[in-house]
Amino acid sequence: MSTFTPPSPAFERASLAVPSAAFEVLGYLSVVGIGTVCFLLGWLTPEGAAVLTVLLISALIVLAWKRFDEGRHPCFLFLCMLLFFQGGRLIAYCLGYIPDPLTVELLTPSPFSLNRDEAGLVLLLLVLSAICIYAPCRWNYRPILPPRDVQTRKYLPYLYLLFYGTLPIQVFKNYRYYQYAQEHGGYAYFWVNHAGFAASVPLFVRVISLISFPAFVAIFVLEYRRKFLYTATILYFATASLILLMGSRGGFFGLIVALWCASRIKSTRKTRLLTLASLVVILMLVADFIQSFRQDSDSISSYVFAPVEFVKLQGASLNVTEVTVKYREFFAPYGASYLYHELPDAFVPSDTQGYFRGRRLSFDVSVLLSPQAFYLGSGTAGSYVGEAYVIGGIAAVVVISLLIGGVLHLMHYLSRNPLSFFLVVMVLPDFLQMPRGQLLDWVSALLRNGISMVLLALGWGLYSFLTSIRKTPANNGLFLPETPNREA
Repeated sequence: MSTFTPPSPAFERASLAVPSAAFEVLGYLSVVGIGTVCFLLGWLTPEGAAVLTVLLISALIVLAWKRFDEGRHPCFLFLCMLLFFQGGRLIAYCLGYIPDPLTVELLTPSPFSLNRDEAGLVLLLLVLSAICIYAPCRWNYRPILPPRDVQTRKYLPYLYLLFYGTLPIQVFKNYRYYQYAQEHGGYAYFWVNHAGFAASVPLFVRVISLISFPAFVAIFVLEYRRKFLYTATILYFATASLILLMGSRGGFFGLIVALWCASRIKSTRKTRLLTLASLVVILMLVADFIQSFRQDSDSISSYVFAPVEFVKLQGASLNVTEVTVKYREFFAPYGASYLYHELPDAFVPSDTQGYFRGRRLSFDVSVLLSPQAFYLGSGTAGSYVGEAYVIGGIAAVVVISLLIGGVLHLMHYLSRNPLSFFLVVMVLPDFLQMPRGQLLDWVSALLRNGISMVLLALGWGLYSFLTSIRKTPANNGLFLPETPNREA
């Protein structure tokens, strides 16, 4: 009887993954090429190109959901963030909410529009970036199993000790920040005097916060017992709600999105679309309420949730990309300076008092649009698309987007192992905010998280030493039990 077995279907599917990925990417590039030709020939208006951009990125998100096992890949979330933060105004236009999606309204008292070629270039950059991010992730994608390892459970008692031990100090720090903001005019003062905010709590308290956050993330990654996991999560976000009330939303919601991605990778169950849609609506409602509260707390009683208006406002980062395209010669000399000064951002407070040209792209865009508003604490977010274009034009956008896709693929690969998965979840919140942030913010956060992990490792060494002493038998060779006399 022959013992030969035919190749498994899984192997056959894997062998077809590369051709399938190539056809997908080439198909998208063909559509972009045809659309570009029609635009250059005048057959496609900028408004029509905006609708086509939304359709292409949305279809790419749906494809990422399907190809990446219902979103079990950070590429899916990154594309969602790209559409949300860079395409929010385009979506509002498609829904008939605004007449012109490419008018720059952010900060400036006199809104202005780009000419036809500039508008087409902005839309082309968005689509090319989305495709170049998707391509490396799709090309190398292999499904992974949930990263479970029995050996990592030994860290949980130590992590719970750190988390619950530092939780009261974390509450004090967040409350002090909230109190300081209330005493100095609210959220805008954070950008006027960031150093003052940091100095409002003792250095020891700030150091403790470097332990609380990674301890919680490690618990979320390693813990599979629901009641313990839910308890730790609820308590952590309850303490973080004070920062949310202060008006700072980016880190809070970025962490929620990253944890959702982590929970999908940890689980093999199918995603309930109704639950996912409900979560998105709730996050939008809370984020919009906080934004309205920090802008005018006196009129909060008349607050009404307008979803399309919220999406339009979150898409203001498109204005940053438009400004960088229109005034590239103004920003181009500082491309290297922007990258250099992004590295210490996680360690050095950045506010209007320490401003100089070339420090941050978002600061330079804000000053160009409205110097008065900038020095009062108002400003723009960033845009990795705009920053890449400033550095090297269309070629830089393509190359940097391919590198982003490569990093996302590496994150997915590292998610196979619990300890490297912990590192991925630590970095993911800052990485996912890149469509409205800077290119190297996540690298700066990685360096800061490196300090946190060193502190965790040192604490684990001390914890292991103390527990080993406790478990050592009282008789270690010096006092032996009396040996029975065999002759007796």
